Amino acid sequence: MDYVLSCKNISKKINKIKVLDDISLDIKEGDIYGLLGNNGAGKTTLIKSILGLNKINSGSIFICGYDIKEFKNAISSVGAIVETPEFYGYMSGRDNLKLKCRIYNISDERLKEVIDLLELNDYIDKKVNKYSLGMKQRLGIAFAILNNPKLLILDEPTNGLDIEGIVALKRIIRKLSSNNTAILISSHILSILDDICNKICIIKNGRVVTDGLVNNLKKIDNNDTYIFKVSDTSNVNLAFEMSIIDNYTFKVNCNREFIPLIIDSLINCNINIYEIVKEDITIEKLFLEV
Repeated sequence: MDYVLSCKNISKKINKIKVLDDISLDIKEGDIYGLLGNNGAGKTTLIKSILGLNKINSGSIFICGYDIKEFKNAISSVGAIVETPEFYGYMSGRDNLKLKCRIYNISDERLKEVIDLLELNDYIDKKVNKYSLGMKQRLGIAFAILNNPKLLILDEPTNGLDIEGIVALKRIIRKLSSNNTAILISSHILSILDDICNKICIIKNGRVVTDGLVNNLKKIDNNDTYIFKVSDTSNVNLAFEMSIIDNYTFKVNCNREFIPLIIDSLINCNINIYEIVKEDITIEKLFLEV
């Protein structure tokens, strides 16, 4: 399979300290690939290495078949936002975008397409120094995808965004993915990645802890967790792994085939059952368990 991004055994030292240690990952067209890790795990260092901003000590990075050492060819397929995007504040959003259009010979049709895609029409002709942080982030993504990149890299794109801005950002990322853009996104807000990513990679101290398809990682545990809402938990005593949450709520970790047995046991103890809900396995829960 041809990957948009393929990293093999990347290692990087800074001041003799290994900050990336034998990291490998592959991203194909349409993937939304979440890069997770605590502060200092190596996420931004990895992203800067992929962009050719850091020189790696060993390993290889290929973008659309080009080694990152062939920088011009490799980077021509990439759009990126690392940290906060910067613009000429005294110019409008449209004029900022037109600067890149002139440099890269990008057509007016493509400019209009990007403005529509990023839902910028309401304020594209206003000066950027009047933009909110969310508007600047959206303009930054527009700037990054003007050249129709195969790979879009977003490093903590939700920083400073309000709820409305986050919802808009997720909608835009899904649109780009549906157009076969491969997206590598790092964020410390795991609930956001849970909504949009089909693959994740968790790194700790510069090493990959786990990676793969989100759905496959969530199925690693054969048992599921079920939340029971009942009339009283004081007399609940089951032959399953369970935990009491409060006087009216407890959790059971078991295979779904045992749910009828649990119900029978509760009824025999004169405990009323009001609700049974299967607990979702989120990326946040997966991250903490890993």
